[in-house]
Amino acid sequence: MASDSDLLDQQGRGQVALQLLENELLKEALDAIDREVMEQWIGCPARDKEGKEALWQLIKTSRKFREVLTGYIDTGKLATHRLKQYEEQGRIARLFTK
Repeated sequence: MASDSDLLDQQGRGQVALQLLENELLKEALDAIDREVMEQWIGCPARDKEGKEALWQLIKTSRKFREVLTGYIDTGKLATHRLKQYEEQGRIARLFTK
């Protein structure tokens, strides 16, 4: 079970990841990279298997970057939910100890 400190850290990381993915400049930059690499991949001669493979890896890396950030967002949301549950459980426990 994660400690409150771990959950707060996960929550904060999720919020930063969300800010990054919602940042217009970052979105534009990632989209530009994807477009440029795809254009190069399409224009790459069929016989250049190594070139195509390198370009394909770039696309996969760009997409993985987004997936990792999305994972941080999801973990942050779960941490937020757990923290709320702990808070509610604490309130309930305080009601019964009065």
